[in-house]
Amino acid sequence: MIPPPRWVIPPFPTRGDILRRAAPSYRPRDKLNLLQWSIRHRGYDPDTLPWQNELRLALSDPVTSEIGIIKPAQCGATTIGVDWLGWIVESDPSDTLVCQPDRLMAEKFVKGRLDPMIAGTSAVQTKLRPADNANNQWIKLFHGMMLTTVWPVASQFTQLSIRFGWLDDYDQYDDNIGETGGEGGQGSGIALLDGRFISHEGREKKYISSSPAKDEKSGIEAFVADGTDERIWPECPHCGERWEIDFLRDLRFDTGGTADQAEATAHVVCPTNGCILEPSDRRKLHESCGRLPNHGFVQANHGVSKRRRTFRVDGLMALPSWPTLARKWRDAQIAWEVRQDESALRTVINTQGGKNYRSKHSGEKPVETDTLKLRREQGLHLGVMPRGAKVWVILTDTQANRLEHMALAFGEGLESWIVDRWSTDVLEDGITSLAPFSHPEHARVMLPLWDRVYPLADGSGMSPPPLTVQLDVGGGGAKGEGAAEFAKAVWEMARAAGIAKNRITLTKGGNSMTGELMPRARFAEQKRRGGAKRTSAELWLPNVHRIKGVIDARLRRSEPGPGYIHLPGGKTGGGPLKAGQDEGATGRLLDHHVEEITAEELKKGKWEKVRPRNETWDLLVYGYATLLRPPFAQARTHMRWVPRDYRVPDQAALPLGADPAPTAPAVAKPALTKPSPPPLPTKPKAPQVPASKRNPVNRFTKRSGNWIGKR
Repeated sequence: MIPPPRWVIPPFPTRGDILRRAAPSYRPRDKLNLLQWSIRHRGYDPDTLPWQNELRLALSDPVTSEIGIIKPAQCGATTIGVDWLGWIVESDPSDTLVCQPDRLMAEKFVKGRLDPMIAGTSAVQTKLRPADNANNQWIKLFHGMMLTTVWPVASQFTQLSIRFGWLDDYDQYDDNIGETGGEGGQGSGIALLDGRFISHEGREKKYISSSPAKDEKSGIEAFVADGTDERIWPECPHCGERWEIDFLRDLRFDTGGTADQAEATAHVVCPTNGCILEPSDRRKLHESCGRLPNHGFVQANHGVSKRRRTFRVDGLMALPSWPTLARKWRDAQIAWEVRQDESALRTVINTQGGKNYRSKHSGEKPVETDTLKLRREQGLHLGVMPRGAKVWVILTDTQANRLEHMALAFGEGLESWIVDRWSTDVLEDGITSLAPFSHPEHARVMLPLWDRVYPLADGSGMSPPPLTVQLDVGGGGAKGEGAAEFAKAVWEMARAAGIAKNRITLTKGGNSMTGELMPRARFAEQKRRGGAKRTSAELWLPNVHRIKGVIDARLRRSEPGPGYIHLPGGKTGGGPLKAGQDEGATGRLLDHHVEEITAEELKKGKWEKVRPRNETWDLLVYGYATLLRPPFAQARTHMRWVPRDYRVPDQAALPLGADPAPTAPAVAKPALTKPSPPPLPTKPKAPQVPASKRNPVNRFTKRSGNWIGKR
C-alpha cells in the first residue's frame, strides 16, 4: 500500500478565482445616505419614530461635521449610532472610534449592540478582513478601516488617527479626564476626540449623544446649545397648530392621587389652544413629523450654520407611552413628598423627559438661622421624650478633643424631634481631657450611651434605650486614621460588653455624589486567605450629599407632619430670654446649636461650609442615614418595623389648658470650670416575663430570637 504524500501542493488560482475575489471592490456601489442604508440593510421602519430620520440624514450629510443630541432613554439614539457605524464600514470606510462611559459599558455595547449588528448585516460582515484577529473585542478590522471601542481614559485615545468618532452617554464622562487630586487632567472627552482628527481635517465627523446629567452650562446641553439647537414641533391633531412639545409643561395627570391614578389620567395639553390629547392621539403626533419639513425639527439657534447640527428630543416623543411616563413621574413625586429625596425626580426628568433636572433647592435662599430660632417650639423640652416619638437613636461626631452627641427621635412618616444635644470633653473622673484621635482607650466614655433613657413627656415613665448609637469615623489624613482607631475601639468595647452589632452604627460620608443612598456595609478586616471577616466592625458609607438635600427640604417644611424636624423651645419658645435668665436652664436648643444647623449651603450643586462649626447639621444628616441601614427603616416611612424592646410607648395626649412643661428635673446651670458629666439615668428594670412567652434562644448562637438582640 502506497502511503499518502506528506504534503500536497494546492491548485493554482484561476483567472476566474482572482476576479471573483476582487469583484466586490470594483462593483459600483449605490450612494445611499444613512436613512436609505438603514431601510435596505437593517430593516428600519421610517414611520415608527419619523423624527429619527432627520438625525440619520445629518450623520451622512457631508456638510455637517458635528452632530449632538440631548435625549431621554429609549428613544433610539444608540441604534442610530450603531447603524451609522455599519454605514461607514460599507459606504465610506475610514478609521472610527466609539467611546462608552466605562469599561463595563464598553463591553456591554460591543457584545450587545456592535457584534449583533456585524453578524446580522451581510453588507458589513463581508467587509471583515480574513485575518484571524480581525474581529477582536475592542478592535474590528474591516477592509480599508479599523473600528475601535474605548472608554474615557486618556491612554485609550493615544496612537489613534481617526476620521469618525462617537461619544455615547457623554454626561457620564469626567469633566477633566485623567485628573487626580485636582491636577494632571487631559481635558474633556470632546477635546481628546478632537485631537485624533488632525490628519483628517476637513473630512472628520463626530457624534455626541447623551441623556442630561450635568447642569446646563456643561456636558451635552452646552454642546447642543452651541449648535443649531433644533427642537421637535409636532402638529396638534385637533387644531392643526404646531408647538414645541415639552414633557415638563404638557404632560398632565392627577397629581393628588396614586401612581395608578396618574397612569389612568395621563394626557397631553396643546398649549396653543388648550386641546386635550389622549394617549391614542400620540401616533398622530409622530405621523405629523413625517410630513413636516426637517421631520418636525425647528432650528432655535438661527445664527449657527449646519456645520454643527444639534437636536433636543423630548420624552413625550420617545418610545415609552404617556401613561408609563405619568406613572413614573408620580412615583417620583410621592418619593419626594414622603422622604424629601429628589433623586427619583432627577432620574425621571433626566432619563425619561430628556430634560436637565433643576433641583428644588436651586434658586432658593438658604434656610435662615433666625427663622429656625423662632421655630423652636414652646413646651418641647430638651431631655424629655416627646409625644409622637416611636424610636430614637444617639448620634456622635468625633472631634480632636471632644465628642458631640445628639439624641434624635423618629415618629410616623419620619417626623423627627431633637431630644437632647450635649458634648463630652472629659473622662469619667471629670478631670482628664478627652483625646479620641490619640487615645483609643478613651472609647469607654461611649459605653453608657447604650443604656441612656429619658423621661416620657406625659410623666408615665421612662423611654426604652436607644435603638442604636452612631459614630462618625471622620475625615482623611491623620484625623481619619485616629478616628478609625477610635471607632474600632468603640466597636470592640461595645461587643465585649454584650451589645448587639446592629446597635453599633459606624458611618463615614461616601465620596460619590451620585451613588446609592445607603450602600451595603464594608467589613473592616480581611481573612488571611482573603475575603471579608464578618465578625469585624461594619462601616456604612451613606451618600451624605443626597441626604443633606433631604434634611434641607425637611427644615423648609412649614407644618408638623411627615418629615418635619421639631426643635425644642422649652419654656420660652423661640422668643428672647428674660432678664437674668440662663439659656441652658430653659430646656430649649441653644442658639449656637441652631446656628450649626445652617452652617452649610448648597452652591453650584455642592454643599459647602459657611461657618466653622457644623456638628448639629452633621448629626441631623447621620440621624437619617442611620435609619436607612438594614435592618432598620430603610425606604419605609412607617414605624411598624421597630423592635418591641426599643419602641417608645404611646403617650397620653396633652389635655386642653394643661401646662405643656413636663415634671422633669431642672437643668443645672453650667459651672465656669470644666464640669463633670451629669449622671446618666439608669435603665429601668424590665418586668419578669413568663418562660413560655420569652423569645426563643437559638442553642447554637445562644442569642435571642429578636432580630436586633437583647442589648
